[in-house]
Amino acid sequence: FGVAGVARAGDEGKCTIATKPDTPTGKACAKGGRAEAKKVMKELVKQAKANGQKFTCDGCHKDLDNYALTATATDEYKKLEAASAKK
Repeated sequence: FGVAGVARAGDEGKCTIATKPDTPTGKACAKGGRAEAKKVMKELVKQAKANGQKFTCDGCHKDLDNYALTATATDEYKKLEAASAKK
């Protein structure tokens, strides 16, 4: 993930990837843009780690400046959601 608060040309922190309103990151994007989505993603990773699963940013994002996704990102996100929910 990039540094919050750093403005890039043409990027006012608007989400371009997490746009599905039925996902935690999609809801976060609608609420507070990329900065909020980043917080939610970090929290999901933290919860998954607490449940014994390991996820990393570059496991789904091939570019942490523009958040471009890897080919397996959608499946990995589903695994992350499941791993972060388990108790």
